[in-house]
Amino acid sequence: MLNHRLINPPREPRKFVEAAIQFLNKHARYKKVFCALSGGIDSSTVYLLLKQAKINTIPIFIDHGLMRIIRGVEEREYIKKLFPDVIILDIRDKFLPKIYEEGDAEGKRKLFKAAYSETISKVIKEENCDLLADGTILPDIEESFGVKIIDLKETMSLKEENELMQKNIEGFVKSQHNVEIEYEVEATIQPVASLTKHEVRKVLEYLEQPQELIYRKAFPGPALAARIVGPVSQENLIFEKKVHDLVESTVEDFYKKRYGKAMIINENGEQEPFQVFAAIGTDILNTKVTGLLEGKRTYQLPLCEKGDWNYNLLVNKASHITGYARVFYELGSNSGGKYDVVIRSINSRDARTATVTNLPIEVLIDLKQKIIGFAETKNIYFDVTPKPPATIEYV
Repeated sequence: MLNHRLINPPREPRKFVEAAIQFLNKHARYKKVFCALSGGIDSSTVYLLLKQAKINTIPIFIDHGLMRIIRGVEEREYIKKLFPDVIILDIRDKFLPKIYEEGDAEGKRKLFKAAYSETISKVIKEENCDLLADGTILPDIEESFGVKIIDLKETMSLKEENELMQKNIEGFVKSQHNVEIEYEVEATIQPVASLTKHEVRKVLEYLEQPQELIYRKAFPGPALAARIVGPVSQENLIFEKKVHDLVESTVEDFYKKRYGKAMIINENGEQEPFQVFAAIGTDILNTKVTGLLEGKRTYQLPLCEKGDWNYNLLVNKASHITGYARVFYELGSNSGGKYDVVIRSINSRDARTATVTNLPIEVLIDLKQKIIGFAETKNIYFDVTPKPPATIEYV
């Protein structure tokens, strides 16, 4: 199997779309293409580019049960509203029992990789697809390969890619659920491989997509499994979906009220907030979470800070933390609860580095009061750690 990637295209949206259509016509004209639509901006952009190029495409949404709820609406309903022709494949009954009780970070990623691979392979075979459209973007590729995108060729075999990865193993940060997988197709086509999230949003603006899609927050490949610290269970998944929706929607409402939109480009050129979410765990202060040291993932305990809220002081301390993965600021607690909740809000250009969103203390207090109203809540923290020395996610 080959992988075709659009390498180093023009950055201006109109010129990029022209280059992407030319790229797709070169590799996919008269072919049948499988396109996995996750609901995120990357895969949505790939699908829209395929439509622009008039490529014969089968759009599939894989519902594994770990997608988020958005303002009370399940992700599958959201994607169906955006793209009515998408086909929903429900694998929840088969997949969820496999991931329940899996607490290891790489273990979760591997389970997702296997689930996606198995489901996609089944459809490819049934529909006799020639190619697979891939929404992997620049940071994911560079973190997996350990090299710059310009070090890759437009067309590469898996053997060539594996050799490149082994040669640059010291640059590896994390595996991706849709990188380094072989399917029974001639090749994958990856038109957004050279773009960052901000550049993808610019393309969506050019394609006149709705604001709710353009400013959609980035979502990890392993879905909510990346935001449940430790083993996933039916019980904690229900709670995570509920609290995640509350945090994301509350912060978005604050930005819409203040700026008229859910995301801004701040004075540092970052998308603010780039990601907003809630992570949960039991006894999280005694559970190892991911950090980032010299470009490599580490697993250490978080440090908890209490007292008066001082954004600059806390972030500065977290920026220079040693011996711990990250710093949490304690917002409140409920002795009768079971799950700790960590609020995470970060700004970033491309996810390779990130700063902590300086949310007003009033917003944090509002979130604390809402979250503490859930009987399942035990402790509430705000993660004040940039990337590095922390990763954005928790697995």
